[in-house]
Amino acid sequence: MTDLADRYGTRTSPRWLWWVVAGAGIGVGIAWAAWIALQPRPVSTEVYSFVAVSDTQIDVELEVIRPEPTRISCSVYAQALDHSIVGEKTVEIPPSDREIVRHELSLTTTARAVTAVVRSCEVTD
Repeated sequence: MTDLADRYGTRTSPRWLWWVVAGAGIGVGIAWAAWIALQPRPVSTEVYSFVAVSDTQIDVELEVIRPEPTRISCSVYAQALDHSIVGEKTVEIPPSDREIVRHELSLTTTARAVTAVVRSCEVTD
């Protein structure tokens, strides 16, 4: 008969080490999740509706969700059927006490627009 330690080898690291590593990993994960949860919520904006009024105008309604009554600046553009940008506008949306607001705007276009897209929105002071 052969000795099992000779055949399979012996454990080189203590068994408790893996429990410490796993506990530290779980602790870091919980701390990261708490840090993310406590961050301020960002401003969210999307096109709520749009109507192509004519070949040179599109009316857009934006839905803005913001946790604090801050002023934001949004860049919106209109696209033609071939995906070319036919109009663009940057609008200032004033502060509001309501978390969700809708803002209407009109874009002048160089050709008939088939959609409107929010390029970016950022908080301005």
